Amino acid sequence: MTPTPAQTLYHRFLKLTASAHRLTAGVALSPLEAALLQEIFLSECGNKPLTVKEILELQHLGSPSTLHKKLAHLRALDLLTAEHRGNDHRSKYLVLTPSALAHFDALGQAMQTAMTMHTRAA
Repeated sequence: MTPTPAQTLYHRFLKLTASAHRLTAGVALSPLEAALLQEIFLSECGNKPLTVKEILELQHLGSPSTLHKKLAHLRALDLLTAEHRGNDHRSKYLVLTPSALAHFDALGQAMQTAMTMHTRAA
Protein backbone atom coordinates (compact mmCIF):
# COMPACT_ATOMS: atom_id res chain seq x y z
CA MET A 1 0.00 0.00 0.00
CA THR A 2 1.30 3.41 -0.92
CA PRO A 3 -0.26 5.96 1.43
CA THR A 4 -1.76 9.14 0.05
CA PRO A 5 -0.36 12.47 1.28
CA ALA A 6 -3.37 12.86 3.57
CA GLN A 7 -2.82 9.39 5.04
CA THR A 8 0.86 10.18 5.60
CA LEU A 9 -0.08 13.39 7.39
CA TYR A 10 -2.58 11.56 9.58
CA HIS A 11 -0.02 8.87 10.37
CA ARG A 12 2.48 11.52 11.50
CA PHE A 13 -0.20 13.15 13.62
CA LEU A 14 -1.11 9.84 15.29
CA LYS A 15 2.53 9.10 16.05
CA LEU A 16 3.03 12.55 17.55
CA THR A 17 -0.17 12.40 19.62
CA ALA A 18 0.64 9.04 21.19
CA SER A 19 2.64 10.83 23.88
CA ALA A 20 -0.04 13.48 24.33
CA HIS A 21 -2.54 10.77 25.28
CA ARG A 22 -0.27 9.69 28.12
CA LEU A 23 -0.79 11.89 31.13
CA THR A 24 1.98 13.27 33.28
CA ALA A 25 1.19 10.68 35.94
CA GLY A 26 1.94 7.99 33.38
CA VAL A 27 -1.71 6.98 33.05
CA ALA A 28 -3.01 6.57 29.52
CA LEU A 29 -6.52 7.69 28.71
CA SER A 30 -8.86 5.02 27.41
CA PRO A 31 -10.45 5.75 24.03
CA LEU A 32 -13.76 6.43 25.80
CA GLU A 33 -12.15 8.84 28.26
CA ALA A 34 -10.46 10.67 25.38
CA ALA A 35 -13.82 10.85 23.55
CA LEU A 36 -15.56 12.23 26.67
CA LEU A 37 -12.89 14.89 27.13
CA GLN A 38 -13.19 15.77 23.46
CA GLU A 39 -16.98 16.18 23.70
CA ILE A 40 -16.57 18.45 26.72
CA PHE A 41 -13.79 20.41 25.00
CA LEU A 42 -15.89 20.95 21.87
CA SER A 43 -18.84 22.13 23.93
CA GLU A 44 -16.70 24.51 25.97
CA CYS A 45 -15.14 25.94 22.79
CA GLY A 46 -18.66 26.55 21.49
CA ASN A 47 -19.61 28.31 24.76
CA LYS A 48 -22.20 25.61 25.45
CA PRO A 49 -20.83 23.74 28.48
CA LEU A 50 -22.27 20.30 29.07
CA THR A 51 -24.00 19.22 32.24
CA VAL A 52 -23.39 15.86 33.84
CA LYS A 53 -26.89 14.85 32.77
CA GLU A 54 -26.24 15.81 29.14
CA ILE A 55 -23.00 13.81 28.94
CA LEU A 56 -24.68 10.76 30.47
CA GLU A 57 -27.29 10.94 27.69
CA LEU A 58 -24.69 10.51 24.93
CA GLN A 59 -25.75 6.97 24.14
CA HIS A 60 -23.40 6.69 21.16
CA LEU A 61 -20.51 6.71 23.65
CA GLY A 62 -21.86 4.16 26.11
CA SER A 63 -24.37 3.42 28.82
CA PRO A 64 -24.98 6.01 31.52
CA SER A 65 -23.31 3.81 34.15
CA THR A 66 -20.19 3.36 31.99
CA LEU A 67 -20.02 7.08 31.26
CA HIS A 68 -20.49 7.88 34.95
CA LYS A 69 -17.54 5.63 35.85
CA LYS A 70 -15.36 7.27 33.21
CA LEU A 71 -16.34 10.75 34.42
CA ALA A 72 -15.38 9.74 37.95
CA HIS A 73 -12.00 8.50 36.67
CA LEU A 74 -11.40 11.75 34.76
CA ARG A 75 -12.19 13.67 37.95
CA ALA A 76 -9.77 11.47 39.91
CA LEU A 77 -7.08 12.25 37.31
CA ASP A 78 -7.78 15.97 37.85
CA LEU A 79 -8.84 16.49 34.25
CA LEU A 80 -12.41 17.42 35.00
CA THR A 81 -14.47 19.14 37.64
CA ALA A 82 -18.21 19.66 38.03
CA GLU A 83 -19.58 22.96 39.22
CA HIS A 84 -22.87 24.73 39.71
CA ARG A 85 -23.47 27.92 37.75
CA GLY A 86 -25.54 30.79 39.00
CA ASN A 87 -28.33 30.14 41.47
CA ASP A 88 -29.39 26.84 39.91
CA HIS A 89 -27.92 24.10 42.07
CA ARG A 90 -29.79 21.31 40.31
CA SER A 91 -27.38 21.09 37.37
CA LYS A 92 -23.64 20.48 37.49
CA TYR A 93 -21.58 21.68 34.55
CA LEU A 94 -18.47 19.82 33.45
CA VAL A 95 -15.37 22.00 33.36
CA LEU A 96 -11.94 21.08 32.03
CA THR A 97 -9.07 21.64 34.44
CA PRO A 98 -5.76 23.26 33.50
CA SER A 99 -4.32 19.74 33.13
CA ALA A 100 -6.98 18.86 30.54
CA LEU A 101 -6.39 22.11 28.70
CA ALA A 102 -2.66 21.31 28.64
CA HIS A 103 -3.58 17.93 27.10
CA PHE A 104 -5.47 19.65 24.27
CA ASP A 105 -2.63 22.12 23.86
CA ALA A 106 -0.23 19.17 23.40
CA LEU A 107 -2.56 17.68 20.79
CA GLY A 108 -2.69 21.02 18.96
CA GLN A 109 1.09 21.29 19.02
CA ALA A 110 1.36 17.75 17.63
CA MET A 111 -0.98 18.76 14.83
CA GLN A 112 1.14 21.84 14.07
CA THR A 113 4.31 19.72 14.01
CA ALA A 114 2.72 17.17 11.68
CA MET A 115 1.58 19.95 9.34
CA THR A 116 5.05 21.52 9.33
CA MET A 117 6.66 18.16 8.55
CA HIS A 118 4.09 17.60 5.81
CA THR A 119 4.64 20.96 4.11
CA ARG A 120 8.42 20.53 4.23
CA ALA A 121 8.11 17.10 2.60
CA ALA A 122 5.85 18.40 -0.18
